[in-house]
Amino acid sequence: MTLCFPRLRAALLPTLALLVLAGCHSAPTRPVSDTERDALAAAADGQFDSAMRVARMYRAWNDPRALDWYARAAATTPRTHRTTGAEEELGTILERGRLDSSDTPQKPEAVVLKPSPRKAFRWYHSAAYHGSPYAMHDLEKWYERRGDMEGALRWRLRSAVYLRELYKLQALRDATSGSAKPGTPVSSAPSPNPVIAAIQRRAERGDAEAQVDLGALYEAGIGVTESKADALRWYARAGDQGNVYGQYLAGLLQGRGGRGLEKNVDAAAGWFARAEAQGFYMAAESYWREAIAPPFFTFE
Repeated sequence: MTLCFPRLRAALLPTLALLVLAGCHSAPTRPVSDTERDALAAAADGQFDSAMRVARMYRAWNDPRALDWYARAAATTPRTHRTTGAEEELGTILERGRLDSSDTPQKPEAVVLKPSPRKAFRWYHSAAYHGSPYAMHDLEKWYERRGDMEGALRWRLRSAVYLRELYKLQALRDATSGSAKPGTPVSSAPSPNPVIAAIQRRAERGDAEAQVDLGALYEAGIGVTESKADALRWYARAGDQGNVYGQYLAGLLQGRGGRGLEKNVDAAAGWFARAEAQGFYMAAESYWREAIAPPFFTFE
């Protein structure tokens, strides 16, 4: 018998995540109610809706077992905006260290969790890499709160590319040395901006995340001369390494086309298929067809 270890590992990851979560808290000793019994019985079907019903039931009761059920809901397939929403909810709960949505201080007897920024980040990150635009925003703010401007820039750029909001980055473009519009003579020297230059160095060394960042900088014209062709080149290099954002953004760029880059929907579809195979739900055809459709207005 031949064992496929990558597939075995992928199959075990959701189970391991649940075991880790289960070890973080103990269940209350209240008697099982009919409502709870019915919800748990229905959740045996393994479907998203059933798992979320249990998660929200426990959350309403301030019962930390809600974490287990949010994780179960997040692990269901196929990946959709709802599964990434479950991941984001887990991130929010773990970052705040409480199950309710109030900002008032909790009574001591109501405290059943402690904030866990490290675990919260993992769930936000997972949601973003499964395609959630909301998680992109969450991660941008996450890095901002911690004073990591390079991390915040990464997620601001990715969100702006997806939402066609690069025009909103004009102030950043103007404030960053080396920024230039298309047609400006291209220099082979590193960007005069030290942050951009560091991204360039990592991208040249083969760092796939930095390659995506550099592609987005070229698409936005921040710290470098704006060039959709160069943006696509860097996205493709990252995508060929298996980076899902490289694949998705290469698909968006080729599907939309633009100044200096011919639209190629067939090539875009190939990139989207690779991203969808990694669980990136926005790369499904129903989503990407809408994402590449011409906008009513353009500010680019």
